[in-house]
Amino acid sequence: MSLLSRLNNPALRNITVYAMATAFAALLTLVQTRVLWRALTPADFGVWALIDPMLLPAASLVLFGIDHSIVKQLRVDHQPLRVVTGTLLVSTLPASALCLLVVGFISGIVFHLAWTDALLLTMVGEALILMMQTAFRATGAVALFATLLLSRNLLYLALLLVVQAYSAGAPLDIGLVFLTRGGCVVVVSMVAVAATRSVPRFAWAPYRDALRYGSPLLLTTFIYSLTDMSDRWFLAKFTGVVAVGVYSLHLKLAAIVSQAIVIPFGLWFPPERFKRLRTAVVVALISGYLSGAVWLARDLVLPLIAPGVVASPLVLACCLGAVTCLALSQALNVGLLMPGHTGKNPICNLYAAVATVIGASILVPLFGMNGAAMTRLVGGLVLVSVTAAWSNRVFPVAFPYRSQRWYCISVFRRLLSRV
Repeated sequence: MSLLSRLNNPALRNITVYAMATAFAALLTLVQTRVLWRALTPADFGVWALIDPMLLPAASLVLFGIDHSIVKQLRVDHQPLRVVTGTLLVSTLPASALCLLVVGFISGIVFHLAWTDALLLTMVGEALILMMQTAFRATGAVALFATLLLSRNLLYLALLLVVQAYSAGAPLDIGLVFLTRGGCVVVVSMVAVAATRSVPRFAWAPYRDALRYGSPLLLTTFIYSLTDMSDRWFLAKFTGVVAVGVYSLHLKLAAIVSQAIVIPFGLWFPPERFKRLRTAVVVALISGYLSGAVWLARDLVLPLIAPGVVASPLVLACCLGAVTCLALSQALNVGLLMPGHTGKNPICNLYAAVATVIGASILVPLFGMNGAAMTRLVGGLVLVSVTAAWSNRVFPVAFPYRSQRWYCISVFRRLLSRV
């Protein structure tokens, strides 16, 4: 196949748009992080770093997992987009309102958060954004997906800069930060809903079908969130929220690799997995070089995000290693994506979650931030090992593990020779 024909491939064009949109959104997120680092107190920035990663699973909780069923109803049931979005948005209102009341009670009464209303508004906006992004991806509307993703980040950044300018140098209130984000995502998501000309109607049958399909996948989301958040929770408990803020900056650097490899690869690989059985070598090679580049540039990049913060080589190396493990867990997973075996994926995540919680309970009290980073790496290693083993039992693949190890070793040798 010629290069020109490859460029004319719709699937390749779509993945390119996804990759460019997510990469630019990641850049905007780094700029937002810089603004928040300068605008918040160290303690408030740590609180923000604890809550921000929880907003996506919280949005899925508000929807009770029906966002996962949008793809099924559009692609399998062949329902029109305007009907699916209109029906699910209206039908989920009673359950979502009850969920928000429970979260509001826990946040305001139990944890005494003064900015509970702003947090709930943000959860509503993120839930709407999640539904519309899933709908646009399911229909192949990559331009609308990219527009929605970038417009929310651009508007939020612009509003943050305006709020910071009016603060006249005084630290921002964290409640105002979440109120700004919540208002931004609600406005952008409502514009997206209006653009689809959704037909609002309550229908129990489609909503029940969405709950039946999406609720089990919601469990997977929360298991993965447990793996992703355990290190930060233990770090906040034993070291304080200020350390969580600094630790999250290292995670932001590692997210560069995630945005460049994990997300585009996750979009491309599932339908192509049987044609590209040996992509694990390529993923390992690219992840190794890109992670090494980020690690070597740590003293240049991190001060751009958070002036005055010195990157920890060990912490960043472990975070980058965990991202590489996540990418490899997708590349080595062929069998568990086959019909009848997808239920084993949550169990793989559960193994990683248990390893992360046990590791964090031991390593964080002993080594602080270094222990949190090592915990994240341990969880990643468990995830990729269990996933690869189970996948190979279902669908044996002769992956070139020896050459893969050789590639990784050669990458690190080259990197060490440049240090």
